[in-house]
Amino acid sequence: MTRTDAHPSGSRPRSRRWRSAVAAASAATLLAACGGGDDEAASGSGGDGGGGGELQDVTFLNILPLESLTFTPELVAASCGQFEEQGLNVSFETTQGSAQAIQTVIAGGALITRVGDMETMLAIGERDAPLVNVGQIFKTGTIRFVSAESDPLESAADIEGRLMGTPSEGGTSEIILKLTAASAGIDPDDVQTQVVGLAPGVFDLVTSGRIGGYVVSLDTAVALDAQQPEAVIYSPSDDVQSGGQVYITSQEQADDPEAQEQLRAYLAAIREAVLFVAEDEANDFAETIECLSEYAIPTLEDPEVARGALSQYVESWTAAGEEEIARTLPDQWQTVYEEMSGSGFVPEGLNPEEWYTNDFAPAP
Repeated sequence: MTRTDAHPSGSRPRSRRWRSAVAAASAATLLAACGGGDDEAASGSGGDGGGGGELQDVTFLNILPLESLTFTPELVAASCGQFEEQGLNVSFETTQGSAQAIQTVIAGGALITRVGDMETMLAIGERDAPLVNVGQIFKTGTIRFVSAESDPLESAADIEGRLMGTPSEGGTSEIILKLTAASAGIDPDDVQTQVVGLAPGVFDLVTSGRIGGYVVSLDTAVALDAQQPEAVIYSPSDDVQSGGQVYITSQEQADDPEAQEQLRAYLAAIREAVLFVAEDEANDFAETIECLSEYAIPTLEDPEVARGALSQYVESWTAAGEEEIARTLPDQWQTVYEEMSGSGFVPEGLNPEEWYTNDFAPAP
């Protein structure tokens, strides 16, 4: 894992064959120990978690490189003071995907990480991992499907019979693709995929007819929309509620009084950072971009694309209203479980209410 210390400044049912393969691959990594874990990074160094006294050290595990606008709440909170105001000194550690992050949190090597709601459901519902969802940051998914005007993918039904490119095999992109297809009555086993990676030239595979579309992040989708007139961008959130992102910790840490206060402080800082960015939209995100300027985020090189992506992120963070920022929505959580169990990813008949809590999230 790669660790970066952030020093805040400033004033402010039955398994299907494809689901089994995904679960098996993730479980292998999940059960492997994470080398280089730092118990000290997750331990408090004093303070009260509320802005008084010495700052407490907390480790956040990012499952992707930090240089992405998807981590805007964390990066703004670190660079523009929201973590410091809550009495925290947050360090970032980059893991090799969500499975390693989950294992590290379970082992007590970090307080918190942020992963997909679908991956959380798989870990808890399928593998009985001792995890707790303590807050939902993205209320809508940030994955997009890209196709071309000559053969547009504009709804879940359009996935049928189409070869879709994915960044990797058996990951979140493939899961959301199959779940979206299932919402239109398409058997997930019939969804055709091919690993195409994330190279800039992947869109050429679509225009040449070699694939019928591919899966990208929100940042990439905004850039493609601006640069490729032929590109058609479809959001799976139009048809499914799965695909959001949640903060998770271990059950052991969720039961520990000191860790509980750190979780409350962390989520409070995230809410303040989101409000800061949302209010800054009226100013074309000038202050937000200044907060992010110390990080080498490629999207920031094109201000128009950066503003477009930030606007869509704000829309997702605040989709249920400002009072629900960083809080899990019970009805949506239940729907995600129903989508996952109905498509064969997790067993039916479980109680997903036991897998989350809003006790540490900011009060509405």
